[in-house]
Parts: sequence; C-alpha cells; structure tokens
Amino acid sequence: MKKILIILLTIILLFSIFCQKKNNTKLTIKSSTILSQNGSSRATAYMMSNKIITADNKIFVSWLDLVANIQIKMYDIQTDQWSETVLLGKGADNHAGPAITMDSQGFLHAVFGPHHSPFQYRMSKNPYDISEWSEIKRFGVAATYPSLVCDAEDNLHIAYRCGAEPWRILYQKKFKDQDWSEPVDLVHAGVKDGYIHYGNSLVISEDGVLHLGFHIYDLHSKHGQSLGYLKSKDNGTTWKNVKEVTMQIPVKPDADCFIEQDQNFDIRIGNLAIDSKGLPWLTALHNEARPRTTILWHYNGQDWESQDLIETTQNHYPEKELLYCGLTFDRDGIMYIPAIIQKIGGSSHWGDPSQEVIFLYSPDSGQTFNIFPISEIDPNLPNWLINIERPYNPKSIGVPSLLYTHGDAGHKVNDGDATEVIFVRMNK
Repeated sequence: MKKILIILLTIILLFSIFCQKKNNTKLTIKSSTILSQNGSSRATAYMMSNKIITADNKIFVSWLDLVANIQIKMYDIQTDQWSETVLLGKGADNHAGPAITMDSQGFLHAVFGPHHSPFQYRMSKNPYDISEWSEIKRFGVAATYPSLVCDAEDNLHIAYRCGAEPWRILYQKKFKDQDWSEPVDLVHAGVKDGYIHYGNSLVISEDGVLHLGFHIYDLHSKHGQSLGYLKSKDNGTTWKNVKEVTMQIPVKPDADCFIEQDQNFDIRIGNLAIDSKGLPWLTALHNEARPRTTILWHYNGQDWESQDLIETTQNHYPEKELLYCGLTFDRDGIMYIPAIIQKIGGSSHWGDPSQEVIFLYSPDSGQTFNIFPISEIDPNLPNWLINIERPYNPKSIGVPSLLYTHGDAGHKVNDGDATEVIFVRMNK
C-alpha cells in the first residue's frame, strides 16, 4: 500500500512539474527576415491559404510579388541559409496568392494564380526541393481563395470561392496520381445573383476528418452575414454539422450548421484550427462592432463557446481595436493567435496605416494569454495580412512561423506600390 501511495505521489508531482513548465512557456522572436521588397499589395493574403511548411529541417515559404508573381523560397535550418527565390507562375492580379501543402513523400503541391478563373496547380519534381516543378495544370470554376490540405493517403483536398453566379463555396479532391474531381457545391448564400464574399478555411485533423470553417457576407441583398462549420469523415462525400447530423449540400443560411448569424453583421472568418482533442476552434472578425473586435469560438463537445479577444488585447493596447486574427496549435497544445490591431475609429479594417501585428499565445486553451508585439511601428504604412503556419496534413506541427506584409493596400486589384514581405520565426 505504501509503495502504491509513493507511485501515485510521484505521478502527481511529475504532472505538476509538466503543467508548471507548460504554463511558464515563453515565446520569443527568433528571427525576422525581409523575403522580398517587391511584394504585391496583397503579398501574404489570405488566411485560408497555408503558405508555410516546415519539414526535413527546412522551411518552405510562399507569397505574391508585384503584381501577381507567385514566389517560393526555402530556408535550411541546419545551415541557416536561404535558397534563391523560385517563380512558380503568374496570376491575373493581387488575388493570385498561393496555397501550399506537402505529401508523405515530401513532394510539395501548390495551387495559385486565379481570380474568377481556373486555378493553376503544380507539384515539385523532387521531395523537399523547390528547384523543379511539374507543368502547370488547371482546374476549378471561377476560382479564388484556395484552402488546400493533403491527407494520410496523399490525396489533396481543396475548398474555394466560386465567382460564377450563383457565387458559392466549392470543394474538389485529387486522389493520388489522378485528376481533380468535379466540383461540389458546399455553401450557398441563398441568392441567385450578385457579389458574395465567402471565407473558407479547410483543415484535416489527425483522424483524417476534413473540417471547414466559413463565413457568408452578401454585400447587396443582406442574405448572409453568417459564420458556419462543416466536417466530412469520408473524403468529402458527405458533410455533417458539429453534432454529427448529415447536412443537405449546399448548405444555405437556414441550415443547422451555423455558429452565429445576424443581418447586421459584417463578419470575416480568420482561420479554423483543431485542438489535440479533435475539436474545432476559429476566429471571426466583427467589423460592424465599435470598437472592431474578434471573437474566438470553440466547440467544447456539446456547445459552441465564445470569447471576445479584445478584452485581452486592450489590457495591453487600450487605445486599439482588434481586427483579423489567425489561429493554430502546436503538438504540445499551445495556442497561437497572431493579430492585427489599429487605432480605435480607424478608417477601415482593410489596410489602415495604423495597423500593427501582435502575437497572443496561450498554454491553457485561452484561459490565460501572453502578448507581445511583432511588427515595428510605422505611422505611414500598415503591417498586416498575417498568415500563420498551421498543419498542412493530419500531423501536428512544432512552433509555428509567421508571414505578414508591410505596405499599402493600393486601390485596385492590379495596382499599388511594392511592399515588404516579412517572415518571422518564433522560439519557445
């Protein structure tokens, strides 16, 4: 009995030490590198598109140079050296930014280059190597905003916005060594014509489940203004809500898969992430709120719970409102949230000169946060368009890296001054 008691006390002590170490996690900036001084006006947009992969002691980073040159670069962690920049292709305008993933053999896959036209797709010819790529293949319908992942069997999955009326979110898959499937309608605002803004963040969890977080924002007919969630356990054949009820697709605003809805919302999803329990988390900017703020949502296994992140950030930045927030977890369960702040009453959520990048991280699923600044303050130009490294396949990641843009938003999709593309490595 005494031996059992000693063993139990030892286990409790070790667990206590582990928890204390985890709660004392200190995140710092390891390095900050300007990858390009010729970035597009949307060089590192958009958050649904993963642009950073760490594998085989290398970091692969992709972005968009003026006006629509799709670039990729590789950092060798062991030698502390960057490769030459490789041009993957060209798009039509500043919506052409890439989404990248990697299969189990180390081959990179990139989708890029549209704005209401077919995607361009390429695969690296050698594993963990960006020097040579396959010929460009095209697929998709009036495509924009790619969100791309690879499953354990090396099949690719993508969600994107279709800009052909009726505007909607489409899903396609590419089984290994096969062509892309026909597109499937997933989300529909419920109107036949007019501009619809969608967000579509697709991830795959360690059990192979596809998870889609999305928003609908219908500028004209006010039919959308919704934040929703879907998942698929059978490679995108059927889609369910968070309570495992099969949905009739495409889902519309009256479907039982929405987290929050209101005709007065001006809502934008950040990105979706899955925790170690396989439960979904996502961030959502409320641009209609004053001050503007971002809500952190998560499903606790029974219900959706929300947390207003401005209550945390204003403890450190009381004169700032909170805009877009990214989201990811590392393999130790640490939550990472890069965020954009700007002065209260800023002219717009889109490229206001007062915008700056900060970083929140939490060792305890959002109960407590540590916060520190990332970007250098520039009163004339915004630091914005954050893109956080996240799992690109079912495996978890280590400490994530971060991309952002320092420069003006421009006025049209094919203009603007050159920007700086900044890559930040974190350390804990």
